[in-house]
Amino acid sequence: MDELSSVNKKISDFGSSIAGNQSSQNESGMPKLAPKVEASQDSTSKDLSIPVDVDTAAARLRRYYKFMTIDELNSIKNRESTSARLTAAAIEEQRPEWSALAGSYYKMGRNWGDGKDHITLEVEKNGVGSRVYIQFFSSNPQHLTEAYLGNLFAQVKGVAEGKVR
Repeated sequence: MDELSSVNKKISDFGSSIAGNQSSQNESGMPKLAPKVEASQDSTSKDLSIPVDVDTAAARLRRYYKFMTIDELNSIKNRESTSARLTAAAIEEQRPEWSALAGSYYKMGRNWGDGKDHITLEVEKNGVGSRVYIQFFSSNPQHLTEAYLGNLFAQVKGVAEGKVR
């Protein structure tokens, strides 16, 4: 029985070393692993009217901000090399979003900055122009202020209109 307890303790100690500071002890004094908890995120949004057709505005935003389509990501995943799999894994950590209905609607998003924030852009047809809906998510309240996001929102408008390249 002592041998079994010893093996059990070694396994628990190994698990604790993997978890780093994310472990605590249960009632019996044995370490238990706690799942990593993401900080809750709040969001802010901005709506922009763009005098450019939806396909052009979306293409400009996708190219400038390097948003990746699902097809592009799948193409990388399907390569047989280790570096391609690592590249795909790194891209997936950025939580990419992509959906499109050519001629009427595009949605694109990914982590932003240090990876703790996230941006989602939705571009939809609005007459002869477009509407761009920007949603920015962050657990840092300072990142949701006009002072922090004002330049980004103005840049998105400029990129969609073709004024920023």
